[in-house]
Amino acid sequence: MCEGETERQYFEAARNRYELTTTEIIVAENTKGPAPISVVEFAEEKSAERGGYDQIYCVFDRDGHESFSRAREKIKALAERKRKPIKIEEAISIPCFEVWVLLHFEKTDAPFDRCVRVITRIKDYMPGYEKANAAIAIQLMEKIEAALENADWLEARAANNGYNPYTSIQRVLRHFAVVGENQ
Repeated sequence: MCEGETERQYFEAARNRYELTTTEIIVAENTKGPAPISVVEFAEEKSAERGGYDQIYCVFDRDGHESFSRAREKIKALAERKRKPIKIEEAISIPCFEVWVLLHFEKTDAPFDRCVRVITRIKDYMPGYEKANAAIAIQLMEKIEAALENADWLEARAANNGYNPYTSIQRVLRHFAVVGENQ
């Protein structure tokens, strides 16, 4: 479950890269709004559907959302509840999803005050970068190994940089790789 089209385009490209036939990439319904808590609430609803899901990732970013912390707390509560826990995990980015995109090109822990600054940095490497572009998402798959390595490095340093920037998107991609190998 994700907030928007940029994330959906990226994960669709990754799903194709790993040849995943049963993985769904879902943008939370707009009726709930693009806030992190809406993504989690939508995931909770979807998990109750017949057939269910083996694993759910809620992909969202801080990017000024007031519900960021509340969404993270709700994920923990859903996963830890005694009656019918949900296999749900967060995959977050601070300040925005584009931190993950930037990690395809460079290893950095320089803080960003706004997402536009991250996008400007991406354009140093990919001048035609634009959000929610399927062709760009496919191009990024060529650099996914660098992104995974750089994200692990960044995660290890997160406490030292105040979790800005930060991402845990690599966990979803690693899950995709494992599922793809086992299909």
